[in-house]
Amino acid sequence: MKKTNKMQRIMAPVLAAVFLMPAQSRNTVQSTNTDQINQSNLISRAEKVFTYSFDAPKELSVSSAGRIASRLMEAGIVPLTVTDQRIACYSSPEDASVYFEQDLGTGNLSFTKSMRKYYGNAAPQLPSPEEADKIAREYLTKFNLMPLNEREIQLVHKGGLRATSVIDGKKGGPIIDKMITLTYGRVIDGVPVVGPGSKLVISVGNGGEITGVVKRWREINLLTKTQLRPEQVVSQAEAQSELRRLMVTEFGQEATYEIKSSGRAYYDGNGKTLQPVFIYDTRVSLGKGNVEPFNYLALINIQRNPVESVRPVLDERAKASLRDARGVERIRPLDKED
Repeated sequence: MKKTNKMQRIMAPVLAAVFLMPAQSRNTVQSTNTDQINQSNLISRAEKVFTYSFDAPKELSVSSAGRIASRLMEAGIVPLTVTDQRIACYSSPEDASVYFEQDLGTGNLSFTKSMRKYYGNAAPQLPSPEEADKIAREYLTKFNLMPLNEREIQLVHKGGLRATSVIDGKKGGPIIDKMITLTYGRVIDGVPVVGPGSKLVISVGNGGEITGVVKRWREINLLTKTQLRPEQVVSQAEAQSELRRLMVTEFGQEATYEIKSSGRAYYDGNGKTLQPVFIYDTRVSLGKGNVEPFNYLALINIQRNPVESVRPVLDERAKASLRDARGVERIRPLDKED
């Protein structure tokens, strides 16, 4: 009997794939419900809108990153290589699943331990999602990875890693849950933070073992909280016009979109500022080709003259469909750490 195992990721963290926003267009695009936006979820001009600045991170040394790597990976000396971008990194020559990276400028890090014992038919004993959450939080505290203000942390997704198999190329084999993956986001002023920053991802394996961590988190200086003046805030009508221009730029005149929900958020783009944005969860149809309708999370600056741009979000399935339909991607993906 011939059996083939395939590891399949089922983790779908909020805003997991983030892309750069191209230049804006003056054209318009059709919307199936432009006049039916849930305005109650959007801010009014009378509401208070704030920006924050992040604390300037302390530059790390290579030796300190090495000590962190040894402790987190439960290993001896970890030989780190430093890139031109000041990223201290390690990849095991014997085991491709083992790696460590830390940005010496920001402290952001990611690592995974060996996955070898999870391959094949191994069936790990996983904790419940609730137990995994408790284990993850205790781990963050123990290894000084917990943000200073724990009240900002919110569990936003429970996912995992699952193995499926095919027997003799025909019959489906057993499905084995290999890992639990927990994604934590940030909440400020009761409003969620979106973007590539402000993210913690913890993988929990056999018997509650922490097998990997992604930390993209900088502390916010609450003393820098600044209220925007009314004239600094765009109106809802302006935000909707910007959304239409964005859709034309990304998908062309023939595209239509449906706004499934809308609201407000803060945006952490790994820059210096935490800034407010309108957030539109849309469903886009290109109106041509064989591309299925897909989800697109559009982010529009609330601040009229923002110091940093924001980046819309395209889900992975949509990204693959657009690439297949056009031959090349129009939207350039960000680097690995995002």
